Amino acid sequence: MEHVTITRQQLEADCPFPCEVVADHAALSARAARMIADVILAHNAQGCETSLILPVGPLDYTPLVALCNQERIKLDRLFIYMMDEFILPDGSPVDPSHPLSFQGFMQQAFLQRLDPSLGFTKEQLVFPLPDACDKVSARILGMGGVDLCFCGIGISGHLAFNDPPEPGEGKDLDWVRNCTARAVTLSPVSLSQIVMGGTHGVWEVIPRQAVTLGMKEILASKTICLLGMRAWHAGLVRRALFGPVSAGFPASLLQEHARVEVLLTPLAAELPLMNVTLDVGEAAQEVQA
Repeated sequence: MEHVTITRQQLEADCPFPCEVVADHAALSARAARMIADVILAHNAQGCETSLILPVGPLDYTPLVALCNQERIKLDRLFIYMMDEFILPDGSPVDPSHPLSFQGFMQQAFLQRLDPSLGFTKEQLVFPLPDACDKVSARILGMGGVDLCFCGIGISGHLAFNDPPEPGEGKDLDWVRNCTARAVTLSPVSLSQIVMGGTHGVWEVIPRQAVTLGMKEILASKTICLLGMRAWHAGLVRRALFGPVSAGFPASLLQEHARVEVLLTPLAAELPLMNVTLDVGEAAQEVQA
Protein backbone atom coordinates (compact mmCIF):
# COMPACT_ATOMS: atom_id res chain seq x y z
CA MET A 1 0.00 0.00 0.00
CA GLU A 2 3.01 2.35 -0.05
CA HIS A 3 1.95 3.60 -3.48
CA VAL A 4 -1.10 5.38 -2.02
CA THR A 5 1.16 7.71 -0.02
CA ILE A 6 2.89 9.10 -3.12
CA THR A 7 2.32 12.85 -3.38
CA ARG A 8 1.85 14.70 -6.65
CA GLN A 9 5.39 16.01 -6.42
CA GLN A 10 6.78 12.52 -5.85
CA LEU A 11 4.65 11.13 -8.65
CA GLU A 12 6.02 13.62 -11.14
CA ALA A 13 9.61 13.23 -9.90
CA ASP A 14 9.76 9.47 -9.39
CA CYS A 15 7.42 8.15 -12.06
CA PRO A 16 9.25 5.38 -13.96
CA PHE A 17 8.03 6.95 -17.22
CA PRO A 18 7.72 10.50 -18.55
CA CYS A 19 4.79 12.12 -16.71
CA GLU A 20 2.97 15.29 -17.68
CA VAL A 21 0.21 17.00 -15.70
CA VAL A 22 -2.04 19.30 -17.73
CA ALA A 23 -4.68 21.77 -16.61
CA ASP A 24 -7.86 19.75 -17.13
CA HIS A 25 -9.59 17.16 -19.30
CA ALA A 26 -9.84 19.57 -22.24
CA ALA A 27 -6.09 20.15 -22.10
CA LEU A 28 -5.50 16.40 -21.82
CA SER A 29 -7.55 15.73 -24.97
CA ALA A 30 -5.75 18.54 -26.79
CA ARG A 31 -2.35 17.18 -25.76
CA ALA A 32 -3.30 13.68 -26.91
CA ALA A 33 -4.53 15.12 -30.22
CA ARG A 34 -1.19 16.81 -30.79
CA MET A 35 0.66 13.57 -30.02
CA ILE A 36 -1.46 11.66 -32.53
CA ALA A 37 -1.17 14.34 -35.21
CA ASP A 38 2.62 14.50 -34.85
CA VAL A 39 2.96 10.73 -35.26
CA ILE A 40 0.77 10.79 -38.37
CA LEU A 41 2.71 13.72 -39.86
CA ALA A 42 6.06 12.03 -39.21
CA HIS A 43 4.92 8.79 -40.78
CA ASN A 44 3.35 10.59 -43.75
CA ALA A 45 6.69 12.29 -44.39
CA GLN A 46 8.30 8.84 -44.49
CA GLY A 47 5.58 7.38 -46.67
CA CYS A 48 4.56 4.99 -43.87
CA GLU A 49 1.25 3.88 -42.40
CA THR A 50 0.24 4.95 -38.90
CA SER A 51 -1.59 2.61 -36.54
CA LEU A 52 -3.35 3.56 -33.31
CA ILE A 53 -5.32 1.89 -30.53
CA LEU A 54 -7.90 4.31 -29.16
CA PRO A 55 -10.50 4.13 -26.38
CA VAL A 56 -13.98 5.57 -26.06
CA GLY A 57 -14.42 7.52 -22.83
CA PRO A 58 -11.06 8.91 -21.73
CA LEU A 59 -10.62 11.26 -24.71
CA ASP A 60 -12.68 13.93 -26.41
CA TYR A 61 -11.82 13.61 -30.11
CA THR A 62 -12.93 17.14 -31.02
CA PRO A 63 -9.37 18.56 -30.81
CA LEU A 64 -8.00 15.74 -32.98
CA VAL A 65 -10.61 16.31 -35.67
CA ALA A 66 -9.92 20.04 -35.55
CA LEU A 67 -6.15 19.55 -35.94
CA CYS A 68 -6.57 17.19 -38.87
CA ASN A 69 -9.02 19.49 -40.63
CA GLN A 70 -7.12 22.72 -39.98
CA GLU A 71 -3.64 21.39 -40.75
CA ARG A 72 -4.86 19.33 -43.73
CA ILE A 73 -3.27 16.16 -42.37
CA LYS A 74 -3.62 13.34 -44.87
CA LEU A 75 -5.22 10.30 -43.24
CA ASP A 76 -5.26 7.79 -46.08
CA ARG A 77 -2.50 5.77 -44.39
CA LEU A 78 -4.04 5.88 -40.91
CA PHE A 79 -5.57 2.78 -39.29
CA ILE A 80 -7.37 3.04 -35.95
CA TYR A 81 -8.07 -0.04 -33.86
CA MET A 82 -10.71 0.65 -31.24
CA MET A 83 -10.34 -1.04 -27.88
CA ASP A 84 -13.77 -2.56 -27.43
CA GLU A 85 -17.51 -2.64 -28.07
CA PHE A 86 -20.58 -3.88 -26.21
CA ILE A 87 -22.38 -6.99 -27.47
CA LEU A 88 -25.79 -8.55 -26.92
CA PRO A 89 -26.46 -12.00 -25.36
CA ASP A 90 -26.60 -13.55 -28.84
CA GLY A 91 -23.06 -12.30 -29.52
CA SER A 92 -23.99 -9.56 -31.97
CA PRO A 93 -22.71 -6.01 -31.44
CA VAL A 94 -25.14 -3.47 -30.06
CA ASP A 95 -26.74 -1.32 -32.72
CA PRO A 96 -24.91 1.96 -33.42
CA SER A 97 -28.04 3.75 -32.20
CA HIS A 98 -27.60 2.22 -28.71
CA PRO A 99 -26.64 4.94 -26.19
CA LEU A 100 -23.50 3.00 -25.21
CA SER A 101 -22.42 1.97 -28.72
CA PHE A 102 -18.77 2.81 -29.28
CA GLN A 103 -19.25 2.45 -33.04
CA GLY A 104 -22.08 4.98 -32.90
CA PHE A 105 -19.97 7.33 -30.78
CA MET A 106 -17.00 7.26 -33.17
CA GLN A 107 -19.29 7.72 -36.15
CA GLN A 108 -20.66 10.94 -34.67
CA ALA A 109 -17.61 12.25 -32.79
CA PHE A 110 -14.93 11.41 -35.34
CA LEU A 111 -15.95 10.13 -38.77
CA GLN A 112 -18.72 12.61 -39.49
CA ARG A 113 -16.61 15.59 -38.46
CA LEU A 114 -13.52 14.80 -40.52
CA ASP A 115 -13.09 16.49 -43.88
CA PRO A 116 -13.62 13.61 -46.36
CA SER A 117 -10.86 14.96 -48.59
CA LEU A 118 -8.29 13.93 -45.96
CA GLY A 119 -8.78 10.36 -47.12
CA PHE A 120 -9.96 8.56 -43.99
CA THR A 121 -12.70 5.98 -44.58
CA LYS A 122 -14.86 3.93 -42.22
CA GLU A 123 -12.93 0.81 -43.25
CA GLN A 124 -9.87 2.30 -41.54
CA LEU A 125 -11.73 2.41 -38.21
CA VAL A 126 -11.53 -1.18 -36.96
CA PHE A 127 -13.46 -2.63 -34.03
CA PRO A 128 -12.76 -6.06 -32.48
CA LEU A 129 -16.23 -7.34 -33.34
CA PRO A 130 -17.30 -10.87 -32.33
CA ASP A 131 -16.69 -12.46 -35.74
CA ALA A 132 -13.39 -10.66 -36.30
CA CYS A 133 -11.47 -10.83 -33.00
CA ASP A 134 -8.89 -13.32 -34.28
CA LYS A 135 -8.42 -11.35 -37.48
CA VAL A 136 -7.95 -8.04 -35.66
CA SER A 137 -5.54 -9.64 -33.19
CA ALA A 138 -3.52 -11.14 -36.04
CA ARG A 139 -3.35 -7.77 -37.82
CA ILE A 140 -2.09 -5.94 -34.75
CA LEU A 141 0.39 -8.59 -33.64
CA GLY A 142 1.48 -9.24 -37.21
CA MET A 143 2.70 -5.65 -37.56
CA GLY A 144 4.56 -5.91 -34.25
CA GLY A 145 2.02 -3.75 -32.41
CA VAL A 146 0.51 -0.38 -33.22
CA ASP A 147 2.54 2.80 -33.17
CA LEU A 148 0.63 4.51 -30.35
CA CYS A 149 -1.99 3.31 -27.87
CA PHE A 150 -4.00 5.44 -25.43
CA CYS A 151 -5.31 3.76 -22.27
CA GLY A 152 -7.49 4.81 -19.38
CA ILE A 153 -7.70 2.62 -16.26
CA GLY A 154 -11.00 1.15 -15.17
CA ILE A 155 -11.94 0.93 -11.51
CA SER A 156 -11.12 -2.80 -11.48
CA GLY A 157 -7.63 -2.09 -12.81
CA HIS A 158 -8.65 -3.05 -16.33
CA LEU A 159 -7.29 -1.72 -19.60
CA ALA A 160 -9.95 -1.97 -22.32
CA PHE A 161 -12.31 -4.60 -20.86
CA ASN A 162 -9.55 -6.83 -19.51
CA ASP A 163 -10.93 -7.26 -16.00
CA PRO A 164 -8.88 -9.19 -13.42
CA PRO A 165 -9.62 -12.93 -13.37
CA GLU A 166 -12.27 -13.98 -10.87
CA PRO A 167 -11.11 -16.11 -7.90
CA GLY A 168 -11.09 -19.76 -8.83
CA GLU A 169 -10.77 -19.19 -12.58
CA GLY A 170 -7.19 -20.46 -12.53
CA LYS A 171 -5.92 -17.61 -14.70
CA ASP A 172 -2.54 -16.31 -13.57
CA LEU A 173 -0.46 -13.26 -14.46
CA ASP A 174 0.96 -14.96 -17.54
CA TRP A 175 -2.57 -15.60 -18.82
CA VAL A 176 -3.49 -11.94 -18.32
CA ARG A 177 -0.30 -10.83 -20.05
CA ASN A 178 -1.03 -12.99 -23.10
CA CYS A 179 -4.82 -12.78 -23.42
CA THR A 180 -5.90 -11.68 -26.89
CA ALA A 181 -8.99 -10.09 -28.46
CA ARG A 182 -12.13 -11.93 -27.36
CA ALA A 183 -15.67 -11.72 -26.03
CA VAL A 184 -15.94 -11.19 -22.26
CA THR A 185 -18.56 -10.94 -19.53
CA LEU A 186 -18.09 -7.69 -17.65
CA SER A 187 -17.31 -7.89 -13.95
CA PRO A 188 -19.73 -6.43 -11.39
CA VAL A 189 -17.09 -3.81 -10.58
CA SER A 190 -16.84 -2.65 -14.20
CA LEU A 191 -20.62 -2.64 -14.58
CA SER A 192 -20.83 -0.42 -11.51
CA GLN A 193 -18.37 2.01 -13.04
CA ILE A 194 -20.48 2.17 -16.21
CA VAL A 195 -23.73 2.76 -14.32
CA MET A 196 -22.15 5.59 -12.32
CA GLY A 197 -20.16 7.28 -15.05
CA GLY A 198 -21.96 6.31 -18.24
CA THR A 199 -25.69 5.93 -17.62
CA HIS A 200 -26.29 8.01 -14.47
CA GLY A 201 -27.73 5.12 -12.51
CA VAL A 202 -29.69 3.36 -15.26
CA TRP A 203 -28.79 -0.33 -15.07
CA GLU A 204 -31.29 -1.61 -17.61
CA VAL A 205 -29.54 -0.20 -20.67
CA ILE A 206 -26.10 -1.67 -19.92
CA PRO A 207 -25.08 -4.78 -21.88
CA ARG A 208 -23.39 -7.41 -19.73
CA GLN A 209 -20.99 -8.59 -22.43
CA ALA A 210 -18.42 -6.94 -24.66
CA VAL A 211 -15.66 -7.64 -27.12
CA THR A 212 -12.23 -6.29 -26.26
CA LEU A 213 -8.67 -6.17 -27.42
CA GLY A 214 -6.53 -8.27 -25.10
CA MET A 215 -3.59 -7.23 -23.01
CA LYS A 216 -1.31 -8.87 -25.57
CA GLU A 217 -2.38 -6.47 -28.32
CA ILE A 218 -2.21 -3.48 -25.96
CA LEU A 219 1.22 -4.35 -24.56
CA ALA A 220 2.58 -4.95 -28.07
CA SER A 221 2.12 -1.23 -28.81
CA LYS A 222 5.35 0.61 -29.52
CA THR A 223 4.26 3.48 -27.24
CA ILE A 224 1.47 3.48 -24.65
CA CYS A 225 0.05 6.69 -23.23
CA LEU A 226 -1.62 6.16 -19.85
CA LEU A 227 -4.42 8.64 -19.19
CA GLY A 228 -5.81 9.77 -15.84
CA MET A 229 -8.39 12.54 -15.57
CA ARG A 230 -10.74 11.82 -12.65
CA ALA A 231 -10.28 12.02 -8.87
CA TRP A 232 -10.74 8.26 -8.53
CA HIS A 233 -7.92 7.72 -10.99
CA ALA A 234 -5.46 9.03 -8.39
CA GLY A 235 -5.17 5.74 -6.55
CA LEU A 236 -5.42 3.64 -9.72
CA VAL A 237 -2.59 5.46 -11.49
CA ARG A 238 -0.35 4.99 -8.47
CA ARG A 239 -1.28 1.32 -8.21
CA ALA A 240 -0.51 0.79 -11.91
CA LEU A 241 2.84 2.58 -11.83
CA PHE A 242 4.19 1.80 -8.37
CA GLY A 243 2.24 -1.16 -6.99
CA PRO A 244 3.04 -4.84 -7.45
CA VAL A 245 2.61 -6.37 -10.89
CA SER A 246 -0.24 -8.84 -10.52
CA ALA A 247 -3.13 -10.53 -12.31
CA GLY A 248 -5.44 -8.76 -9.86
CA PHE A 249 -4.61 -5.40 -11.45
CA PRO A 250 -3.98 -5.82 -15.19
CA ALA A 251 -2.86 -2.20 -15.66
CA SER A 252 0.18 -2.98 -13.49
CA LEU A 253 1.62 -4.81 -16.51
CA LEU A 254 2.44 -1.37 -17.93
CA GLN A 255 5.48 -1.49 -15.66
CA GLU A 256 6.93 -4.17 -17.93
CA HIS A 257 6.62 -2.01 -21.06
CA ALA A 258 9.64 -0.26 -22.55
CA ARG A 259 7.91 2.97 -23.59
CA VAL A 260 5.04 4.43 -21.59
CA GLU A 261 4.04 8.09 -21.29
CA VAL A 262 1.75 9.29 -18.50
CA LEU A 263 -0.70 12.12 -19.07
CA LEU A 264 -2.77 13.32 -16.09
CA THR A 265 -5.05 16.09 -14.94
CA PRO A 266 -4.48 17.56 -11.45
CA LEU A 267 -7.40 15.48 -10.18
CA ALA A 268 -5.57 12.26 -11.01
CA ALA A 269 -2.17 13.58 -9.96
CA GLU A 270 -3.14 14.71 -6.48
CA LEU A 271 -2.71 12.60 -3.37
CA PRO A 272 -5.61 10.11 -2.97
CA LEU A 273 -8.22 10.98 -0.35
CA MET A 274 -7.20 8.14 1.96
CA ASN A 275 -3.92 9.90 2.69
CA VAL A 276 -5.52 12.55 4.85
CA THR A 277 -4.58 12.27 8.52
CA LEU A 278 -7.64 10.16 9.36
CA ASP A 279 -7.16 6.47 10.00
CA VAL A 280 -9.28 4.01 8.01
CA GLY A 281 -12.10 3.90 10.58
CA GLU A 282 -12.30 7.65 10.85
CA ALA A 283 -12.25 7.99 7.05
CA ALA A 284 -15.20 5.61 6.75
CA GLN A 285 -17.13 7.68 9.30
CA GLU A 286 -16.37 10.83 7.34
CA VAL A 287 -17.66 9.30 4.10
CA GLN A 288 -20.87 8.15 5.79
CA ALA A 289 -21.49 11.49 7.50
